[in-house]
Amino acid sequence: MVTWGARRDPSDFAPKEPSADARRFGRNFGSAAIAQIIAQVLTLGASIVLARRLDVASYGIFVFGFAFPSWFLLVVSLGLDEVIATEVAADRSKASLYLTLVLSIRIVLSSIALVALWAAVQVILDDPAARVITVLLGASSLVTTCAGTFTSIFRAFEKLEFGAIVTIAERVVTVSVVVSLLFLGYGLYEVSLAFLGGSFVLFALSAAIGRRRFAWFERGVDRPAVVRALRLAAPFASFNAVGTFTYTTGLVLLTVLQGPEQAGLFNAAFTLLFALFSFLSIVSLTTLPMMSRIHRESRERLVSVLQRIQKLSLIGGVPLAFGGWIYAAPIVTTFYGPAFAASAESFRVLVVCFAVETAAMGIGPALAATGHAKEKFYIAAVGAVVTVGLSVLLIPPFGPIGAAYAFLASRILFALVGGLAVRRFLGPLSAAGTMAKTVFGGSVMVAALVVIPGLTLWTGVVVGALIYFAVLFAVHGTTREDHSVLRDAIRGALFR
Repeated sequence: MVTWGARRDPSDFAPKEPSADARRFGRNFGSAAIAQIIAQVLTLGASIVLARRLDVASYGIFVFGFAFPSWFLLVVSLGLDEVIATEVAADRSKASLYLTLVLSIRIVLSSIALVALWAAVQVILDDPAARVITVLLGASSLVTTCAGTFTSIFRAFEKLEFGAIVTIAERVVTVSVVVSLLFLGYGLYEVSLAFLGGSFVLFALSAAIGRRRFAWFERGVDRPAVVRALRLAAPFASFNAVGTFTYTTGLVLLTVLQGPEQAGLFNAAFTLLFALFSFLSIVSLTTLPMMSRIHRESRERLVSVLQRIQKLSLIGGVPLAFGGWIYAAPIVTTFYGPAFAASAESFRVLVVCFAVETAAMGIGPALAATGHAKEKFYIAAVGAVVTVGLSVLLIPPFGPIGAAYAFLASRILFALVGGLAVRRFLGPLSAAGTMAKTVFGGSVMVAALVVIPGLTLWTGVVVGALIYFAVLFAVHGTTREDHSVLRDAIRGALFR
C-alpha cells in the first residue's frame, strides 16, 4: 500500500485529457534537458578546476576513482532503475513494494561491491593514497546509485522535475564545496570526501521527496518478488554493462598499464567529448517514445522521421567535428591549461566520434521502438568487445591516442552495423547525399580557416560557422521542410 503525502492522491497523476500528454511530455523533456545541461556544465567546470589546481597525475587518479568503481556498480545497479520505471508506471500501487525491494537488494549488494572494490585496488594500485581515493569515490558512486532508487520512482510517476531538482541541488552543493576546497589549498583526499558527502545529500533529499510526495517503505520483502525483479532487470543490466565497459575501459587500462598521468591526459579530451555526447543522449531519450508511437501508426512514416533526424544531426555534427579537429590544441588548453596540451592529439581522434555518433543518430531508438532491442544489444556488445580488445592492443604502444582510436573504432562499428540493421528491418536511411554535402562544406570550412590569417579560437568558430552554412546553402544541403521542422522543434521546447 502506497504511503502518500496528505495533499496527494493517485488520481492526481492520471492524465485527464489527450492534451495533458503533450504538456507532460514537454515538461518532462524540459526537466530532463535542463537538469542534464546544468549538471554537465557544473561537472565539466569542476573537472577543469581540478585539472588546473592539481597536477596531471593527481587528476588521473581522480578520474580512475570514478571509472574503475563503475565496473563494481554494475553489480549494484543491475538495471533495477528501469524495472521500477516500467513496473511502477504500469501500476503505481506497486511503488512502495518496488522501493522497498530494490533498495534492500542494493544495500546488500553495495556492501559486497565495496569490499570487492577495496580488495581489487590493493592488487592493481601501488600508491596507498590512490587506493584510499578510489575507495572513497567508489563509495560515493554506490550511495548515488542507491539514491537512484527514489529518482526512478519519480520517473515512473512521470514527475521528472523532482529528479531534476535533486540532481541540480546535489551538483551545486558538491561542486561548490569541491571548488572551495581546491582554492583553499586542500587536495584530492578532501575533494573525495566532498563527493562522498554530496552523494549522501542526494540520497537524503531524494528520500525526503519520495516520502513526502510519492511512496515509502513496506515491511518485509518476499523471495519470489526479489527473483522476479532480478529476472526483469537482466536485459537492462546487460545494456548497462555494455555501455560501462565501452566508456571506461580506456581510462582504467591507461591507469593500470601506463600510470595515472596518461589517464589524466586522455580524460581531459574524453570529458569534452562526453559533454557533446550528453546533448545527443537527450535527443535519444526523447525520440524513443515518439518513434514507438509513430511505428504503431505508420512504418513508412517512421523511416521518414528517422531519415530527417539523421539529416539534421549530420548537418550539426559534421562541422563541430571538423572544427574540433582543427582547433583541438586551443580548445584543450583553453579549458584545461598548457599542462594538458598533449591531450589535443587524443581529442582530434575523439571528436571524430561525434560526427560518427550524429550519423548514427536515431538508430538505437528506432531498433528499440520496433521490437529489435535484442539486435541493438548485440551490436552494442560487439562494439564493447572491440573497445576492450583494441584498448589492450593499442594502449601499451600508443598510450592515450591508442585508447582514442579503440573508442573511435567501436563507434564506427556501431554506426555501420546499426545502419545495416535498420536497412534490414525498416528501410534505407538515405544519408549518403547529406553526408557528402556536409563533409564538402566542412572541408571548405577547414581550408578557409587554414588560409585566413590571425583567427583565434572564438573568431574562428564564428567565421567557420558562416562559411560552412553558406556552402551548405549553396549546394542545397537543407530544404524548407528542414527549416520548418527546426522551427517547430524550437517552439515546442521553448513554449510548450
